[in-house]
Amino acid sequence: MMSSHVAHARADAVARVQGANPRAIRRMTRMGIRVTPRARPARVCVASSARSDRTVNGRSVHLTRATKAPAGSALDAAQAFSNLVLDSKKFVADDANAGLDLGPRAGVVSSGVLMHSAKQGGRDAGALEGAMASALASGKDLSHVVDKAKANLVHMWAQKVEGRVSVELGWQLANDANATVAKAKEMIAMCDELRTPRNKLLFKIPATYAGIEACKRLEADGIPCHLSHVYCREQAYAAVDAGASVVQLYYSRLNAWYKAKGSASASADPGYELARDTLARVKATGSKTKVMVASLANVEAVMRVLGVDYCLVSQRIIDELAEMPASDLGETIISDARASSGAAGAPRNLSQAEFLAACAASPAKEEIDIALKRNAAQDIDLINFITQSKAGGGNA
Repeated sequence: MMSSHVAHARADAVARVQGANPRAIRRMTRMGIRVTPRARPARVCVASSARSDRTVNGRSVHLTRATKAPAGSALDAAQAFSNLVLDSKKFVADDANAGLDLGPRAGVVSSGVLMHSAKQGGRDAGALEGAMASALASGKDLSHVVDKAKANLVHMWAQKVEGRVSVELGWQLANDANATVAKAKEMIAMCDELRTPRNKLLFKIPATYAGIEACKRLEADGIPCHLSHVYCREQAYAAVDAGASVVQLYYSRLNAWYKAKGSASASADPGYELARDTLARVKATGSKTKVMVASLANVEAVMRVLGVDYCLVSQRIIDELAEMPASDLGETIISDARASSGAAGAPRNLSQAEFLAACAASPAKEEIDIALKRNAAQDIDLINFITQSKAGGGNA
């Protein structure tokens, strides 16, 4: 059950729920959430950018970042159980606060995002431009430009988001714990120079065996980590046991992989089971880890994992939830579900061979390999862009 102070903090966001079934109303009442009748609102869409004109029910509507979830909607009620975070690929628009009025406002800084911001122009492009000017003045190499640009953009975003900014340390470090730790500390030093509040920072690391080891060491030093690409229980449990601040699971990708392999029955839901058992591990160990679920393909997927700490959702899902009555949410909350046997007591400290075998038997190995290649390509594109710009042929 949610603690009273968290419930009261969310009370205003879910008050006046109309149409919820009796069990849902009783649940909200136990949580200390005020529930009073109100007619279902007209169909509404939520802004996907800081300023946007959209057509809703045949009429033009001007939406701003102040737009809130309509009272009585499934979107309104869902936020009693999970923080809904917009999965926006274009957060770096010039005036961007991209729909982040829902749940904690957050962002992820990577080579791909830096490239996008540089090509888009506007204020965020200054992160890379400033890093290039600094490197030119000090004689630093291109790798320093990339790190400095990431630190600059983290600082810029930290001033306009309520949540944390997660920065990718570099996927070439995925299998080197020592190098990952060293890079995180270099980035911390750069952010400290800019006086970026440390409580706004996360460091995004792929959940490889070395990545989890690096996370354990960094968290012990008070440096918060965001472990991504978690696809199996062994990864999830090791991430929780390492004290990761955030562990990121991938619901629909996980289910699609098992379906394609023909290794799950038609009624099985591996994505749900992994999220449920990861939450159980957090509870059993008293860990501070927050569970984020990404790759949510539709509203039904969101309903399945409602109750995790964060749901990364698309604008389409936000719009659909805003148009649904709260009663459509259903009654099952994943955080209340009974975990599979052994979820809480699974062994700690798996050997590297055991860990790698578990990754190979799940989507983890394939997905991490794909991500490594994709991010390596983005790194090369960014370096080429910087090189061309220094030679006078780019936009930065």
